[in-house]
Amino acid sequence: MKRSSRDERREAIAEAVWRVIRRDGVASASVRAVADEAKMSTGSLRHFFATQSELLLFAMTLVTVRVEKRIVGIDFDPDIRRAIRQFTDQFVPLDEDRCEEMQVWEAFTAAAQTDSAMAAVRRDTDRTLFGHLRQFVAALDDAGRLRPGASVDVEAMRLHAVVDGLASHGVCDRTRMTPEVIGRVLDAHFDTLVLPDRSDG
Repeated sequence: MKRSSRDERREAIAEAVWRVIRRDGVASASVRAVADEAKMSTGSLRHFFATQSELLLFAMTLVTVRVEKRIVGIDFDPDIRRAIRQFTDQFVPLDEDRCEEMQVWEAFTAAAQTDSAMAAVRRDTDRTLFGHLRQFVAALDDAGRLRPGASVDVEAMRLHAVVDGLASHGVCDRTRMTPEVIGRVLDAHFDTLVLPDRSDG
């Protein structure tokens, strides 16, 4: 479905929020600061977002929307291990776009400690991600490729923690946690989780 010009403008304003947050932090993302960043008047901005809270919440939600769009476009590998890696790669800073998303998400996560609406978005996003990861781990179990004695729930939680940790460290220390290092850590984790595909002989 083609997006309306209003939808496109709202996303452009949200991207201005991201730029302000990455440069100056969430506390600096006032309506005035965002309007200046978007090169528009505060009156014009309020035609799209009535309040600062509405603006910030939309900008936070846009992070999840962008990730979801990427996932929809993935041609998942038929091998379950490679498919899981394709999925988890969408939540760690392996390129500039994902790094920007993770930086903004980390900032919103901190702000969610004192904002109930943001906290709800964070909670729902975490639960959705865990649900997807659990489906992947359950698929490994069904295929006989989950390591012996492993709990589907525990392994899904462990994978969730690894992905979240890599996202956080990848944003905080890009010199140490390069995309190559993040990839090696994910592969090492999957080595402890996934048995080889015996059907390959």
